[in-house]
Order: sequence, then C-alpha cells, then structure tokens
Amino acid sequence: MTLFARRRHKYKSCATHLIVYAQIEQALERIDSSSKQNQEKIKAILKRYAAGEVDIDEAYYDLLEGGLIPMPQRCGMYAKVSSTAKDEVRLKEKIKKAFSL
Repeated sequence: MTLFARRRHKYKSCATHLIVYAQIEQALERIDSSSKQNQEKIKAILKRYAAGEVDIDEAYYDLLEGGLIPMPQRCGMYAKVSSTAKDEVRLKEKIKKAFSL
C-alpha cells in the first residue's frame, strides 16, 4: 500500500470534500494566528496545492499530519456534499490571492 493510500485509509471517514474545503479555508483564514514555523508549513502545503503539485486530499492529509489543522470531530454528522471543479478553482484562487502568487 502506498503512503498516499495509507493516508487516505487512515482518514477516510472524515475526508468528505465539504470538510476538506472548509478546513483548508479555515487554515488559510487563521494562518496569522499560527506560529511563524506553522505559518511557513501551511504556506508551503497550500502553495503546492494551488500550483497543482498535489491534489486537495494530499494537501489536507499533509495539514492533518503536521498538526496544522484539527482532526474533525464526529465526522458522520457532516453532510456528504460533493465538491465541484468550480469549488476547487475558487479555493486555489483564494490561496493564490492570499499569498500573492
């Protein structure tokens, strides 16, 4: 099993795209309240995502494993809403704007 497959399996119950998008947006909005070291880690991960180097799931898992976003609680309580290509474009544009990319 590849590292990515193991990560996906580890977090599969919590990784609905609704949660993923919301937590990545929160990390972006709250970046200034993080330590300088964590700010750099968050920026690096989000820049790789915005540049298309990693997909949203991999960016999410990197943020989770780095302790940069909290593990979602009560995952089953969230609506299972699928994301769209527009959602991903909007999120990438928000990241690019925040980091002046």
